[in-house]
Amino acid sequence: MAAKHSRHIALTELLIAYVEAQVAKGEYTSISEVVRTALRLLMEREAASNPRATANA
Repeated sequence: MAAKHSRHIALTELLIAYVEAQVAKGEYTSISEVVRTALRLLMEREAASNPRATANA
């Protein structure tokens, strides 16, 4: 899926190393893909802990 909007984010050295390692292992094709997946997982976790929040979203 092509990005519709571009944003600049700041990551700690630890997070940079992690996402770069995921890309290097071939798990993801880009750092953006790692971040998108992480955000989706966070959203799913939040929805699971608070089902009413997603019903209104």
